[in-house]
Amino acid sequence: MSGFPWHRVFHPLCGADPLTLLRLVLRNGPPSLGGTPAYVVALATSLVRLPFTVLDLVMEALAPTRIVPPVFIVGYPRSGTTHLHNLMAASGVFATAPPVLAAMPWEARTLAPVAKIFIDPYLPRTRLIDGVAMSPEAPTEDEVGLANLGLASYFHAVYFPSHFAEDYRDGLSSPAPEGRRRAIRRYVRALGRRARGRPLLLKNPAYTAQVGTLLDLFPNARVVHIHRDPRAVFDSSRRALRRTMDELAVQSFAEADIDSAVLETYPLVMRALREQAAPLSRRQFAEVAFEDLTADPRRVLRRLWQQLDLPARPDSMARIEAHLAQVAGFQPEGARLDAVDLRHLRSAWPEELALYGR
Repeated sequence: MSGFPWHRVFHPLCGADPLTLLRLVLRNGPPSLGGTPAYVVALATSLVRLPFTVLDLVMEALAPTRIVPPVFIVGYPRSGTTHLHNLMAASGVFATAPPVLAAMPWEARTLAPVAKIFIDPYLPRTRLIDGVAMSPEAPTEDEVGLANLGLASYFHAVYFPSHFAEDYRDGLSSPAPEGRRRAIRRYVRALGRRARGRPLLLKNPAYTAQVGTLLDLFPNARVVHIHRDPRAVFDSSRRALRRTMDELAVQSFAEADIDSAVLETYPLVMRALREQAAPLSRRQFAEVAFEDLTADPRRVLRRLWQQLDLPARPDSMARIEAHLAQVAGFQPEGARLDAVDLRHLRSAWPEELALYGR
């Protein structure tokens, strides 16, 4: 049942509220002719969901969700955050956000658990951008939900690319405005009831330059940063952006200069991360190289668990081993960079190449 591209009819923005959808059009202009049906379906869905949205808000106000300090995984897009997220989640000690609940944070208590039953069979079996296996319970990136809770999401640069370079840069590298802080708080609380006393394990590349915000909102949270050779990040980022925009952009993106946007944004994000992480203790912030994780995942994960004093079960490592066996045959696409690309990278990212290059 998942062979049909349902995401082109029921866009991820089907989990957004009406105000966010209207503000996106006011900010970026209307969808193209081809993108109009998906936008109209999303707007209609937001109106149908509105009574449940209000009910969820009332229920949260009357009985606020208690949050165990989360563990956040950060890293520039295409740095290996998903692989690390899946490995850590396989331990069985964390609560995570499955795709449908992640996309419907407005109705996490009411409609989302029911909708999940009906939507799960139609989810794609692999991710659109890279072929990584998906399932109805697969840990999902927070930005899927945050893009539906308000503006200031870099996903909006993909959905409405009329201001692609600006929205991509600001969504990844700018300090979190107050609306974004409220959205993060609401998203984490929306998932908190699912946690049932366990820490949430949350992954989002858009948090990489907002570590300070995360720790302001959740002072006892722990953060794991994964980095990857910048050359691989650049090539994988532009490839993933093109594929995602092919599937999910509701406007034409023919004029979007993807390469320039990535070249500009990456060093801004990494610099902000280094500045915000500098005063943090080893018990609160840890770093992992993607290359080390793929070469010796057991050693890297044991170090992470010890350094951050993460919870564990007697069978945690056995569960991780089982996941490693499942994904053993997956090979990420290699970097395909020409001489011009390499020259641009050496000019734009000298510090990052020195720090993270392999």
